[in-house]
Amino acid sequence: MPETESLQWWEPPFYLHPKQFGARERYHPTVPPYVVKARAQGSRGRAKVKNRGAGTGPWRRRWIGISVPVHVLVGPAGTGKTLLALDRTNTGSRSYFDPYHWNEGSDVHFVNAHDESSLAAGLTDLTRRLTARGAAKGGDNRPYGQQTPEERALNALLQSPKNWVLLLDGLDDPRMVARAWSPAGLLRRNLRQAFRDGFGQIIVTSRLGDREAWPPWITVTPVGPLPTPPAGEQLRRRGGAAAGTSKEADHLADRLGGHPLALRIAGNHLHISSTPKAVVNACAYRDYETLLDTDAARRGVSDPGAPQLGTLAAVCELALDLAARRGIPEARPILRLLSWFAVSSFPSELLVPEELDRLIPGLSGDHPDGDLAPSFTDGELYVAVRTLRSLGLLHTFGPDRAIDEQDRYLALDPAVAQAQRDALAAEPTQAAVFQAAAVELLHRQAVSATSDQSQAWWWPVLLPHVEALGRHLPTMDRVSAERLRDTAGRVADGLRHNGQGRAAVLLRSSIEGLGTG
Repeated sequence: MPETESLQWWEPPFYLHPKQFGARERYHPTVPPYVVKARAQGSRGRAKVKNRGAGTGPWRRRWIGISVPVHVLVGPAGTGKTLLALDRTNTGSRSYFDPYHWNEGSDVHFVNAHDESSLAAGLTDLTRRLTARGAAKGGDNRPYGQQTPEERALNALLQSPKNWVLLLDGLDDPRMVARAWSPAGLLRRNLRQAFRDGFGQIIVTSRLGDREAWPPWITVTPVGPLPTPPAGEQLRRRGGAAAGTSKEADHLADRLGGHPLALRIAGNHLHISSTPKAVVNACAYRDYETLLDTDAARRGVSDPGAPQLGTLAAVCELALDLAARRGIPEARPILRLLSWFAVSSFPSELLVPEELDRLIPGLSGDHPDGDLAPSFTDGELYVAVRTLRSLGLLHTFGPDRAIDEQDRYLALDPAVAQAQRDALAAEPTQAAVFQAAAVELLHRQAVSATSDQSQAWWWPVLLPHVEALGRHLPTMDRVSAERLRDTAGRVADGLRHNGQGRAAVLLRSSIEGLGTG
């Protein structure tokens, strides 16, 4: 197979031919896959399929089936792998510089693959959505009872009459990758679909850049930092023409290492700070570089002009400083708290203002009305979330990842979350406070869902966040560790009663293994 060209998230076209997912080209590259499928069926065009010896049923599928292409986008965190994957499915946003602003719809299935239990729960939910009998049969009845979540999900996808895309986000664990391309895994060899069914494809995002970790039948495309000209263009598009010259924008983009996430946050910083509300005018590219130099001097960097590993962390801190200067200091503790959750989304109602004020000392600041004023209000939380969103530090979206003014769901980029946890490493006391607050919020919701059957939808939502906090179980204080174990037990029980037994078993084994490690 010829070597695949490295792509960037910003490169057109947004619609790509199946050949670029590793499938063999049959017709002109501009012909959509549904036309290819129809021609193969003989309903239009000259290509009629005649396999008289193929028979019917599974034998016919075996002889005339088309292989399901598997494409992997690999690269470090924050390089735009998820956005590029969504644009490849022709569902990515056109108007928003945000990889989480998209509508999943019925044909593009987004599954969290950061840990085994979340992957199993996501595949089970996918099977239920695709199979009318899935919810009624549960996990113990044939034909699905004796199969793994991977088998059930693939069977449902391959039998789908529509075009479909399975997007596995965050498949970074080498052990999970090895199991995925085993004969019983999701990315197995010779996965085929009949011509009479829709065109299917699997797209994976991963940080595992070693080509030897992926089998030869999988197409691997590296996604890296942007070259200087397009990186500078992104800054100019955000900061505006008044922020400086093209040469200055290119120099700042090179200073940021062409990192797409850092470019987005810095560009939003330039845009917001150029508004009349800004207390400090830092709209020029040179002024922003001065801020970076000051931060580098504070951290003792010997060569502040060169791209550094901590550049993204510095960009995040500068954005939070800007929020504080604009009278929203609570944006920083809110982001610190959210960094302990998983990169998966969660409903904003998990953040209860009264609980946040109780769990995070000093969050509300001083109130002139004393005890008569509420400590931390819904309005303050809303303003903090919207500010983090406008700075590019937080993603907000509606129920189906569609743009929604209510901002019901929240999610953090993994690189931003890691930068916040790294910042807390120098303040272990504060880190313990935010970690305990995250555990308490999850436990509170788990207790509420246990007593109310109508809240059973919370169990798969809480699962990845319990897993994420479980990784810190060995270093957690005793009270928080007990709370987290109780939360994990409740989530596992809820998943089991909801027909997701495999995810429940994996969650229990993960927590128990970390607890004894």
